Amino acid sequence: MLFLNLQALKATSLEKSVFLRRERDAWTTCENLKAAREAAEGELTKECEISAELRQKCAALATEAREAREKVAPLEKRVCDLTQESQEQRAAAEGYKGEVARLEALLAEKDLALNQTQADLSAAQSEVVRWC
Repeated sequence: MLFLNLQALKATSLEKSVFLRRERDAWTTCENLKAAREAAEGELTKECEISAELRQKCAALATEAREAREKVAPLEKRVCDLTQESQEQRAAAEGYKGEVARLEALLAEKDLALNQTQADLSAAQSEVVRWC
């Protein structure tokens, strides 16, 4: 009977040893997981801070972009107006060039007529001088 009790004690002792090793391994795993979780939470906190900073920067950039668009809009309108004026002035200049060309042709025609009239006048005066 003592032998059976000894075997039972050894079996119980072995079971306790296995249990204690497993429990120690479970606690080690738990501590490792806890450390990993804390590290991950630290990284997550850093990422959240970075994310918040980026959101603030995005909001600031969006505000800057809106303000820049507001400043650029009147300038774009002015450029468009000036371009339109420039095109209108070019069209008017082309019209004036056509009018100048027409007037130059008319002036040349009138110069020829004047020269002819002066020649006729000179001839008439020569005739009058001869008659007198």
